Amino acid sequence: MADFDHDQQEPAGLDGLPAMYSIVKGEVASVQTYGAFIKIPGYRKQGLVHISELSACRVENVAEVVDVGEQVWIKVIGREMRDDKVKLSFSMKAVNQGTGKDLDPNNVIAVWKCCVFRESLSNIQEPHACDILLVHAPYCV
Repeated sequence: MADFDHDQQEPAGLDGLPAMYSIVKGEVASVQTYGAFIKIPGYRKQGLVHISELSACRVENVAEVVDVGEQVWIKVIGREMRDDKVKLSFSMKAVNQGTGKDLDPNNVIAVWKCCVFRESLSNIQEPHACDILLVHAPYCV
């Protein structure tokens, strides 16, 4: 999902978007059964907060957590190009909704989720930056 080699140039479609792991305040644009789309001021593209990223507690109904027009803090946990479309993934549970403070400042949870996603896409085992983090944070496995 994310590119962890910071020396490589970013794909052309991702420039001008919020940086990975940045925290910004956005507005809930729409609520779906699977999550909420968030509009960030100054950007045309909306991103998805998946239902699993809304809260540290289990969420059954997205509409019970957020309303359209509500201001929320989000952390960018995924940016990718898929079929010439930009996909932005956000997390609300990684940010204190009262203060905007980062609750995962080392991005351990975000990177771990990315690694699980990447491994589910392919059986190819390649060395990856997340392998190092998982060694240092075995409680996430």
